[in-house]
Amino acid sequence: MDNKHVWVAVIAGGEGTRLFPVSHPGRPKQFCQLDDKNTFVQAVINNFASIGVKTNQVVAITTNKGQTELAKEQILPRGVLSQNICQINPNWGYPGAMYQATKFISEIDPEAVVICTPSDQYLEATDDDFAYTIKTAVAEAENGYPVLIGVKVHDLVTATGCGHAIFEDAGEGCYKVVDFVEKPNEKLADKIMRQDDSACNTGIVVWKADTLLGSIDEQDVWGIGTDEFLGKFETLKIAVGEFGWRDCGTFKSLYEISPKTPHHKNASLGKGAFERVRCRGCMLYASEAMELSVCDAKDTAVIFTTIDDRPILVVADIEKSQSIKELAEDYFRNEKFLKKDFSLLGARNNIVLGSNISDELIVAFVGVSNYAVYVRKRANGVMEAAVSHQLPNE
Repeated sequence: MDNKHVWVAVIAGGEGTRLFPVSHPGRPKQFCQLDDKNTFVQAVINNFASIGVKTNQVVAITTNKGQTELAKEQILPRGVLSQNICQINPNWGYPGAMYQATKFISEIDPEAVVICTPSDQYLEATDDDFAYTIKTAVAEAENGYPVLIGVKVHDLVTATGCGHAIFEDAGEGCYKVVDFVEKPNEKLADKIMRQDDSACNTGIVVWKADTLLGSIDEQDVWGIGTDEFLGKFETLKIAVGEFGWRDCGTFKSLYEISPKTPHHKNASLGKGAFERVRCRGCMLYASEAMELSVCDAKDTAVIFTTIDDRPILVVADIEKSQSIKELAEDYFRNEKFLKKDFSLLGARNNIVLGSNISDELIVAFVGVSNYAVYVRKRANGVMEAAVSHQLPNE
């Protein structure tokens, strides 16, 4: 991108509760592995660097000391300057974080065009359409308009979990936004997806710094929702791209973008070892120095990791993995688990056969039945878990 005043503000202050326990207070989702090369936040930086944004013109927004340290660890090696990591009060919320990022950048470059982006989504930025869409939005932003980046989505799970902009034709390249629909039910989402005048809001917004700072007062942004914030602009436009995009908020969505084994379509992440894997359509995660075996499972997320040195094993119906956030909310609210074993969304007939660390172990079952779990810690300190599925009457 040849505009020397284009900046990217990566909003990296969220919690990522739907990817718990991979994502947790000590390592929120944006700092977790997206693939074997990048964490989420590293992938976002790569996406914009690939279309010409200078990495020394990338700013990261965090909301606590732990996030700031993780940001330094992960993005300084990618060319981001340490002085471009800005820690703000978490009560600002996402709109407030975008405002504070723009204010921070404007003090460095008063002519800045700012691309505000979430730090925890998946983009197929290698497609030329991504570069074209961003350049179109930047050109419109230079004319004084704030511009959303939208995409068409093609499945109901994504459509029900996202906000949608309704627009009207407003000329070449961009359209005028006339309404928002936030996380519709399936019936409404199906209707919206079929409309030519709608697009999913990716959360990426482009504006000139002086457009935002001259249009909205700082005190009016504190703690408000995204829809309310965007509604404050007299005119808001949207650039609709055709590049691949996914909100990777659940293990289901993470599974869909991950490389899979050719025959059994299993996906795996983490640095642990996967032993005796006999399953199909599963999302598997094991932390470093952990071994995980899974037998006879299908369409299941199996997550084996530690938080505060406590081993945690989650076995979940991958289609219902969004409900994993209930585990996270319990943990985040109390800074510990209120109970040892969890069964959510009708989970039944699941057992923990044995463990030599039972006083430390947490096992959770989400929407699954007839699973058996065995966990042990070997003499060398390595933890291993075996998860097997037994159908009724077998």
